[in-house]
Parts: sequence; C-alpha cells; structure tokens
Amino acid sequence: MLELEIREEGESRKITLPPSKVTIGRRADNTIVIEDKLASRYHCSLEPTEGGFILCDLGSRNGTKVNGERVERALVGDGDEIAIGHTVMTLVADGVGEVTVLEELAEAEILTEAEPIPMAILEDTNDSSAIRPLEGMTGVSVGAELRNLARAGRDIGFDVNDVAMLNRQGQAVHPAGKDREDAAAAVRALRMILFGAFRTRATDIHIEPRRTAYQVRFRVDGTMLPVLTPPVALGQAILSVVKVLCELDISKRHIVQDGNFTARVPGRQIDFRISFSPTTYGQKLVIRVLDKTAVPTRMQDLGMPEGMLRSLRGACNMDSGMIVVSGPTGSGKTTTLYTAIRTLDATAKNVVTIEDPVEYQLDGVTQCPVDNKGGLTFANLLISMLRQDPDVILVGEIRDPETARTAIQAAMTGHLVFTTLHARDTIGSIFRLMDLGVEPYMVANAVTMCLSQRLVRVLCEGCRKPFRPSPSQLVRMKMENKRVERLYTHVGCRKCMNVGYLGRTAIFELLSFSDQIRDAILTQPTIHQIRKAAGEYAFQTLVDSGYAKVAEGVTTIDEVERVAVQD
Repeated sequence: MLELEIREEGESRKITLPPSKVTIGRRADNTIVIEDKLASRYHCSLEPTEGGFILCDLGSRNGTKVNGERVERALVGDGDEIAIGHTVMTLVADGVGEVTVLEELAEAEILTEAEPIPMAILEDTNDSSAIRPLEGMTGVSVGAELRNLARAGRDIGFDVNDVAMLNRQGQAVHPAGKDREDAAAAVRALRMILFGAFRTRATDIHIEPRRTAYQVRFRVDGTMLPVLTPPVALGQAILSVVKVLCELDISKRHIVQDGNFTARVPGRQIDFRISFSPTTYGQKLVIRVLDKTAVPTRMQDLGMPEGMLRSLRGACNMDSGMIVVSGPTGSGKTTTLYTAIRTLDATAKNVVTIEDPVEYQLDGVTQCPVDNKGGLTFANLLISMLRQDPDVILVGEIRDPETARTAIQAAMTGHLVFTTLHARDTIGSIFRLMDLGVEPYMVANAVTMCLSQRLVRVLCEGCRKPFRPSPSQLVRMKMENKRVERLYTHVGCRKCMNVGYLGRTAIFELLSFSDQIRDAILTQPTIHQIRKAAGEYAFQTLVDSGYAKVAEGVTTIDEVERVAVQD
C-alpha cells in the first residue's frame, strides 16, 4: 500500500491512496484538495496500475513535475516526488523493509564519487523506448539506478544474493550469499546487472563505453533498453571482473576477445557467451544470456497454428528431404529447429548438428562447432559428417554454394536435413537456393517444405487496453467480413518495464512442396507463379499469420506490420 506525503506551506500530511483513480487540484470536488495558488482547479490525476500509479497532467497551466522533470504522463511509485507549484508530494510505502545489498551498493564510495549521470527511469508512455535517459537530471546515484532495475520485470523466485558466478571451469569465483563488506563494488554491480537481466528476460547485455561514462543496455523482446550509466572507473572494473570469470587477459584492451562463464541460481544454471570488441572509448562487452528454461521444448509451445504443426511434424517423421527455415537474425529460426530435433528419437537415429556456435546442448545429439580459422567450415564439416552414417543433419546456416549443393545432395540421398537461410519469406528461400547455384531440379526434388518466421512482441495482459477496430483497420487485416468487435493496444506498467509488451511469440509462413509447386520450380518461375501453384487464396503469409494473432488479442497491428510487412 502506498501513501502520499503532502508538504505545502510548511505543513505536512499523509493520505493513504485508495485502489481507484484520484484527482488532485484546488476545486473542492477533487479527491485530494490542495491550496497552492499555482495549482489548477483540476491539476492532475493518479490511477492505480501494476506496481504503482499512472500520473496524468489534466492540462494544468503550470504543469506537473516528477523528480524535477515536467511530464504529461508518467508511471510513479515508491520514492517518486511529485511537484505542483510550491506543493511537494512524495509516494512512500506504508512499511519499512530491511536494508538489502541494493542499498549498500548505493552507499558504496566508488558509486557516488563520480559526477552524477542522467538516470534511465521508468516513464509511462506509448513509445517502445520506455526506459530512456532524461536529459538534465542530476543527483541520481548508480545505486538508485540499480534499485530501479532490480524492481523492474517479474518476480523470479530468488533475490540478488542467490546469484553465484562461476568461471569457465565451473568453479564458484563469487559464491552466492551476501557479499562481504570488503567485496569489490564491481562484483556487486555485475551480480545485480545479471539479476536485473533475469527479471526482465533480457537475451543480451551490452556494456558500452561512452565519452564520460559507460552505458548498460538490455535487449528485451528484441528491443534495446538503457538501464544503467556507471562511471568510467566502475564500467572498466565490471569488464575486468567478467574477464577474470572467462579467464581472459585483463591487460589486453585493443583486441577482440571471446569467452564464456556461468551463473548458478536456485534450480538451474545459466550460461553466458561474451564478446569484447575495441571501440573509440575502450572495449565494448556484449553478454549473450543462454537460459535453457526460456527455450521451448515441445512443438506445441512454438505458437504455430494446428494445421502448420501437423505438416511440420509429418516432415520431421520422414526419412529424407530438406526442411528450410528462413528469417532475419534473431527471428527464432534456431529455436524452431532445436525444438524439431528434440521430437526425434535420438537413440534410434544418428543425429548430427553443425552450428556456429553451439548454443544449447542437446541430449543424444552429436554437435559440431564451426571453426573457420581452423578450416572447419560448414561445407567441410558437412562433407565429413556425411561419412559418419548420419540419419538426420542440422546445418546451422547455408551461406555459400558449396554448403548449399552438399546439403541438397544429402537430402536427395536418404538423409533428413534441417537448415536455415537468410531469405525474407518461404518463396524467397527457393530463389535464394537457386542464387547459390543449386539447379532448379535439385531444389524441386530435395526440399520438403520451407518455413519462414518472425517474432512479434506479446501484449502485457496486466495493462493492455481494448478498443473497437475501425473499418479501415479491418480491411487492412482482411477481416472486414468477420465479426471482430475488439482489438487491444499497448499501454505500459512496471511489470512490462512500461513498454506495453511482455514476451514474444512467433508468426509463421509455411510452404509444403506439392507436385504443382515442384512443376512450377522446374520452369524458371516468378514469385507469382509459385504463389499461384501454392494456392494463392489458401496460402497464409507472414502478415496473415500476424493479423490472426492481432484478432486473438495477442499483439497489435503496428507490431505485426513492423516485423512482417516488406514494403
């Protein structure tokens, strides 16, 4: 429960905020009446939401400030200060919790000795960059930023003190438990950054040097979000801690370095793949979070329509052929292929993968990493693996003509081949294979199906808002003749880091090779001819699949068009 502490004209009072919308202003019919002459009759409102209140300025003549910044609309919570004229109101919790490591770090000398850096804070907005630096903000410590980060996202069942950091040998360099008083601030800061990444479901952590400070950003649901601005000394110290965990040379700062380490939390371990690159202001660090619990293990968890799911399962049960998955980097292609591989009986079949790099370990599967420097390319490894009696081969990506031809030949000679291509859709995959020098008759005979996919963000169920779609929107969705009375839009709350979206799901386009499609490929076809052979009106495109998710209330029209519309 939050209370509003109001200080005006030297007097102070506290009001417990109700679980309903309140208005603040000079008129007597406001929920909270203030006497300040600079306040408007109806100045602003507070509406409860997940983790706090949404503050809206009601068109006041003098404006409303939150933590010193004038706002029209903002998400406020415990500790935030609202200023109306000479009146200052502070949101405070009605209880006092015990001091945690977060408060201790906020008081650490190394964190407060630097010049204050503009802080990344949560602000309620419909903009997807909901966590963003506010220009001109001063007096905010790194510890405050870390507290803000630690409160973001969802409850994960453990706290920051439960995170143990292990080196690449699996030895606990920084064990779980409360850090000692003499523990380095960089160790504590890194532990909290990892903890914040777990809470926010970040897939990547970027620690980037700038002219006067470092910038820490998370990639959450495909979007980069700034979360922390440590001073240069602390940023460099954090990078050194990571290098020690990865057993890298900390003295070398002008070369590319790669490595890995692990974090152990209650119930599981999370692997991290790291990459250092030299930049103008020093080394940049990117940490890839490889959390096995976040990866689907069953096909039905992919979010694929039932009809497509049956077709994919049927193709996976075949003894030969090729299944091609296309899409841009980060569209979930590897996840889909891993899920398909998991459905196979690895004890009865010899399953081999060739990957760059190997991200997740698959039980019973022989996994081979590509090493271009050592001459182990996709093509060379594929030729070698074909001599080892494989039944199923996963080729991480077809990049060159030699790999393309070898994979096609393998599919034609009794092997089931899974692979990925960089193509914009399923029909584009056909032309991409032919661009790589594969003869049309080989494509027609070897390929079983092409699957294209994208990832769209899922609306946060805690704050999404319904609306009645307009006729033009239904026309765009090709649903003008269907009964669609309600769609949803994103709003934003603390649970979703004020973005309005929480998690991602895939949208798919599937092209199963029929005799008509094979015949069309043999005639040097156009895109229109292949689409016609597939059944132009029955063929569901990526956009169609996305609009179906919109009608179900899963995502928004703008999100689908952002990732799936090509022109």
